[in-house]
Amino acid sequence: MKLLLRSCVVASLTAFLTLPVVVSADEPENYGKDAQSAENSPPRIPHLSKDTSDGRYCLSCHRTGHKGAPETPHPERLSCTGCHVQGEIKARKKGARK
Repeated sequence: MKLLLRSCVVASLTAFLTLPVVVSADEPENYGKDAQSAENSPPRIPHLSKDTSDGRYCLSCHRTGHKGAPETPHPERLSCTGCHVQGEIKARKKGARK
């Protein structure tokens, strides 16, 4: 009886410990591939920006490439300043609106 109980416990523990490995193998995201494909990973922010937790400020231009802004390869990630940091701010072009 003790042998049967031990066998059940060992089998349960083995199944429980291998479960996270099986689940993580099916992840669709490949963060390493994204990082390798980005030039100067991650790019610095060359303009003033607001730090919002939902990415609303950044994605207003970078989701679609509005006014020449580089289009983001990962619009589902909303914490932009978690990776991207403030870089040197470029001077405004003559005639640009404030």
